[in-house]
Amino acid sequence: MEPHKKRNSRMKREQMNVLLKVIMFTLFVSGAGIFAYPFISDAVNNYYDQKNLAQMQVETEQENINQLQKQKEELARKNEELLAEGKLNNIPGMGLIEDPFDEAISNQESSGREYFEEYTVGAVYIPAIHVSLPLFRETNNLLLEKGATILQGTSFPIGGPSTHSVITGHSGIPEKKLFTDLEKLKAGDLFFVDIAGEKLAYKIFEIDVVLPHEFESLVIQDGEDLVTLLTCTPYMINTHRLLVTGKRVPYPEEEIKEEVEATQQYHRRRFQIYMLLIPLFFILTFYWMWRKYVYYQSMKKTYDFEFYYFENGVVKPGVAFTLVGKDGKAVRNSQKEPMITVSDSNGLVVFKQIPGGFYRAITQDKKLKIHGKIARLKDPIFKITSPVFKRKVAKNPKKASQINEVSKHV
Repeated sequence: MEPHKKRNSRMKREQMNVLLKVIMFTLFVSGAGIFAYPFISDAVNNYYDQKNLAQMQVETEQENINQLQKQKEELARKNEELLAEGKLNNIPGMGLIEDPFDEAISNQESSGREYFEEYTVGAVYIPAIHVSLPLFRETNNLLLEKGATILQGTSFPIGGPSTHSVITGHSGIPEKKLFTDLEKLKAGDLFFVDIAGEKLAYKIFEIDVVLPHEFESLVIQDGEDLVTLLTCTPYMINTHRLLVTGKRVPYPEEEIKEEVEATQQYHRRRFQIYMLLIPLFFILTFYWMWRKYVYYQSMKKTYDFEFYYFENGVVKPGVAFTLVGKDGKAVRNSQKEPMITVSDSNGLVVFKQIPGGFYRAITQDKKLKIHGKIARLKDPIFKITSPVFKRKVAKNPKKASQINEVSKHV
């Protein structure tokens, strides 16, 4: 057994080691939390977006067809009024419409659930980048943080010749990705708009990066049915505007339904994965802290390191084992000699009353290494973790609560 002074010195070293590990682990957890926050927040927000969109679709299906037609006609009338007044030909930043991200309307009124429901007119789906967002009929700071918005002064995205709707979305905010991945789109990709019971498909044919005042391409093109997705770029710098423009194409119902459902399912699964990983992470964290606590506290007590040794299922007496510590060095007794013991006629190998911790019993040829640790502070002996042939509970409660048997096959 180690001298008392040496054991105290070892305990102090281990205590300092544990303290440093706890500090490092705390820093790691804090850093991991900061790093993971945007991903988790985005997953949670998108999950609830999908629930709200699903509810909206159910309500839309239940609405009277005449009501939906009336809503669509009202939006079409507004498009005609804007076109007749020439407002749709004003270029954002040069006419009636300012850059949406610099001049977003500040709404100081209620921002509760009712407020967002009032301004929700549909949804926008971009399967190529897993975007599935509510679509609001106005652009302001509150709505931009929750989903995609229709830029005031541009057409409502209900389709029809000589219309050009601009749908805006933020990039790079911590809580939601929104239009962050818009730059990954390419010509030929599709996006879809669901509004007033109407489902529209648009195929991307033009992608531009412009300065905040260079919006000439957003004017209506005679006879064309266009929608432009607009966001800030580059990521987190936002000195320019990314314009992704699509032209109306036929809406293949079944194919697009599958793509939209796949996009929604992507967000649901991502949410479920995070909800599984987060508690698992904390469980593992607390388990690690508990094991460190047991490890440190066990060093204040002594335990027997014992097991029965077999070769090919037969008791093997006379085999010498050396006890080695966590540092790979031989553990020494009070005479400063390596602790060595030999299996008896029953194959029992015992190192009596050694301080808790992690140890290995190694054969002289170093081909077999028996690992042991303290599983619970109240256990009288070490738990052999590997290799284990059998572990059984002793019938006599006064003796060891378990018997370790180790087998080597040669």
